Amino acid sequence: PERGVDVGPTVTVIGEAALRAEPDEAIVLVTLTALDTAPGEAVDDVARRSRALIALLDELQIPSADRFTSGVSVQEDVEHSSRGRRSLGHRAVSALTVRLGDPDLIGALIGRATTDLDARIAGPSWQIAPENPVRLEAARQAAADGRRKAQAHAEGVGATLGALVRLAERGPGKFPRRAS
Repeated sequence: PERGVDVGPTVTVIGEAALRAEPDEAIVLVTLTALDTAPGEAVDDVARRSRALIALLDELQIPSADRFTSGVSVQEDVEHSSRGRRSLGHRAVSALTVRLGDPDLIGALIGRATTDLDARIAGPSWQIAPENPVRLEAARQAAADGRRKAQAHAEGVGATLGALVRLAERGPGKFPRRAS
């Protein structure tokens, strides 16, 4: 509704749907880390290996739209003991999230990144691609479920179901839709 326009009492419901489908893409988190006495050296090490990771992704023909820098940081790494605090140096960390639609690339990426770049890997985690038609069917079923719930609430309080006031959907995640 327009701001300031009174729509009267409303009830908010959440429509849900679950469909079985084979996942068609994987998400892999690749983390590069370095510990050095000075923060600059740690960052330089991670930056060098990050460039090598980008070159590996290019070689594997993983589109840049399917890569997302999840974080870059540098901080002092300390150890606490009964004798006090002791600096272990500075740790630089860079994390890159990669979306893979080709299952053959998963093993190649994980194998080469861990062996060649001393990377840590989280994943793969499997999901349904945003452009998969099963997502639209799930949206239809969730909307119908929301309408059934709203109707039940209205009947429960002796009201009639009015016009839809607001419809929202959770975002697609970190990656935009692929160009078709």
